[in-house]
Amino acid sequence: MAKADTILALDVGSARVGVAVANSIARLPSPLAILKNDDTVFDELEELIKIHDVSTVVVGLPRNMKGEETRQSEISRRFANELAKKLKIETVFAEESLSSKRAEEEAKAMKRTQKYLDDIAACFILEEYLKENE
Repeated sequence: MAKADTILALDVGSARVGVAVANSIARLPSPLAILKNDDTVFDELEELIKIHDVSTVVVGLPRNMKGEETRQSEISRRFANELAKKLKIETVFAEESLSSKRAEEEAKAMKRTQKYLDDIAACFILEEYLKENE
C-alpha cells in the first residue's frame, strides 16, 4: 500500500496567508490556519510542515479574467521561491482564480462568521491542484 503524502496549500496575500491541508489518499482539503504575512510566516510554515509531515506545498497563482498573470501573481511566485529556498521543500503552483470568491460563498453557506476566509480559499486551491493531479 502506498504511503499517503501530505500536501499543504497556501493562499498568499500581502497581509495574510491562508493554509489548508490534505493527504494524497483521502484528497479532502481542510482549512488549517490563517497566518500573518510578516517576518514570522516562514517559521510558522516550517512548524506546520514538520507537524503534518508535508511533502509538497501548493501555492495559489492568481490570474486575471484573461488568464494573464497579475501583480499578485508575482507576489505569490516570490513567496513560493523564498519558501522553497528557505525550507527546502517541493513547491508547486495551482490555479487560484476566484478562490476568494468561492470562499465567501462557502462561508455564507456554512454560516461562518470569521472575518478572514484565507484558509477556505486555500482549500479551493488545494482542491484544484488535486483535480489536476488525479
